[in-house]
Amino acid sequence: MEFEHIFLRKNRLTRIIELCKILWFNKYVELIIGGWDSIPMWVSAFCSSKKKNSIVIESSYLESSTEGFKGFLKRLFISRISKVYASGKAQRKITDSLRFRGKTIITKGVGVFNYIKQPEYKPRSDVKNFLFVGRLIHVKNLEYLVSKFNNHPDLRLTIIGFGELEQRLKTIAKPNIEFLGAIDNNKLSTYYQAADVFILPSTSEPWGLVVEEALNNGTPVMVSDKVGCAEEIINNDNGVIFSIEADNFDEKLSEIRDIERYNSMRKHISTMDFERIEQQQVECYL
Repeated sequence: MEFEHIFLRKNRLTRIIELCKILWFNKYVELIIGGWDSIPMWVSAFCSSKKKNSIVIESSYLESSTEGFKGFLKRLFISRISKVYASGKAQRKITDSLRFRGKTIITKGVGVFNYIKQPEYKPRSDVKNFLFVGRLIHVKNLEYLVSKFNNHPDLRLTIIGFGELEQRLKTIAKPNIEFLGAIDNNKLSTYYQAADVFILPSTSEPWGLVVEEALNNGTPVMVSDKVGCAEEIINNDNGVIFSIEADNFDEKLSEIRDIERYNSMRKHISTMDFERIEQQQVECYL
């Protein structure tokens, strides 16, 4: 990290004491708290002046409860906050439901990623190669995804990642589905750009940085309506959103495979300025 920083010690009590000293004996304009799910964050909120306190909200209303005892605790925490940095609309809905009345800034992302130069637009003649990148766990809804591609033997699905469901998925998958295991991050661009469509079928996903990675590699996306970034960055020009409850996957699959519409998406994605997108996220905090 190319800026002044402090790592707090591992011992919980010592860590809290160090944190209190930092807050009491240093002058600062704003304290940005990275959430509300640990004791040091609560200590920060109550040891620092409310007018200086802000919080980053990256969870979405889709998986974060604002009811009952958890809702009570979040309302208590938010009562000590004057500014919210929300990743997008799905994240802002949390603080809206908690009746937050301070300033809200939409950052349109969950952090700066290593962008690449946007690939040049080249039309494709068919849409047959699909890609998933992520952990092989239940919340990613991969059994659902595999079952869908089992019904489309003419299409190819490549799955990159590892996790507890790996053997189960391999057992039920048909030959048109390939498992590549873990791939180094610096090699993922090759797979994103080789794919025709990137798919994220999660039943719960706070944001979905892999969606932005796919778009940065020129690849249209297909995501479930439970993905936190869906409302913020997915539109008719870069992908499609399918509903898990309505189970309209096949309908949306046909939409994105329409070659005229698909190439229109690729052309639009090639014009996206990810360097500017990255800078805009940084500017939200300045």
